[in-house]
Amino acid sequence: MKNLTFSSHYARAVLYGPMAQGLDIHALLAACQIDSDLIQQPKARIRTGQFIRLFRLVWRELNDEFMGRTSAPCRIGHFHLMGSLVVHCANLEEVIQQSIRCYQLFSDDIEISVNREGDEVELSLIHHRPELDPDNFMAEWLLMVWHRLLGWLIGRKIVLSRAHFSHALPAHFDEYRFIYPCKCHFEQPRNSIFFSQNYLSMPVTRTSDEVDEFILSSPRDLLIWTDDDNSQTTQVRALLESFDEGGLPNLDWVSEQLHTTSYTLSRKLKAEGTSYQAIKDNLRRDQAIIMLTRQNLSISEISSQLGFAEPGAFSRAFKHWTGVSPLAYRKQEG
Repeated sequence: MKNLTFSSHYARAVLYGPMAQGLDIHALLAACQIDSDLIQQPKARIRTGQFIRLFRLVWRELNDEFMGRTSAPCRIGHFHLMGSLVVHCANLEEVIQQSIRCYQLFSDDIEISVNREGDEVELSLIHHRPELDPDNFMAEWLLMVWHRLLGWLIGRKIVLSRAHFSHALPAHFDEYRFIYPCKCHFEQPRNSIFFSQNYLSMPVTRTSDEVDEFILSSPRDLLIWTDDDNSQTTQVRALLESFDEGGLPNLDWVSEQLHTTSYTLSRKLKAEGTSYQAIKDNLRRDQAIIMLTRQNLSISEISSQLGFAEPGAFSRAFKHWTGVSPLAYRKQEG
């Protein structure tokens, strides 16, 4: 999606390993043009390019694709090796089995397993050294990687029926709607994603050259889904992003464009764990951050372009979204 930003929580999580190993965190952030004070704000947002640069820099500095969250590093190149092997599998079931064997070689700390029950597949992850993953970032990240990589290999997005996590409901739960677009359950026996067994027989459609390109751009295509997504949430946001008549339309207009009723659309969005107002707020938040950091616009001009009645209303909304005022955010970014 355009204008995507990431919670400062993830920037702090990426820096956990380097910090534990005594690396100069301020230097890492400066190299990515990220203000070190900004990421301490719980509601602050990091631009896509900055976050991807930080991810790559931490991988390179640690030479560890697990980012310091396992007892022994997983050297750069392991993920590429796994991709180069599984691209030759006949179908997704073979991909999963081959990938599990790879992970057994990569680390004793991370255990991946697959279970079938009824019509569903449960893909589970256990971190045997949870003290090295105190904020559960590695569990969240690797399940997301598996979900998106598997879908990419078969050329279609895998619809999750639900996701389970062993940790409690996190403070950054609002971000889960983009990471795990399904019903999420917490304080469960293990970390798992669930999807239909019908995917297992689907063939791998990617080539070795495509795998090389995917790895070269990593983690961009893991963080930002580039394949078609037919969820109601994505369709609504796409419509809002393309709306160029000033401000943002109301729910009735969006429903009409999607050939449905406001009631039905609201019900479907609720089933996906969101609402029209939440989608609109997240879009305006991301647009506001882009305008504040990339465009020479006054607060009043930004407020008007985003459809607020007056600058004070925009400032209050922005502080609610990010924890700081627009002026403070611009100053931190500058």
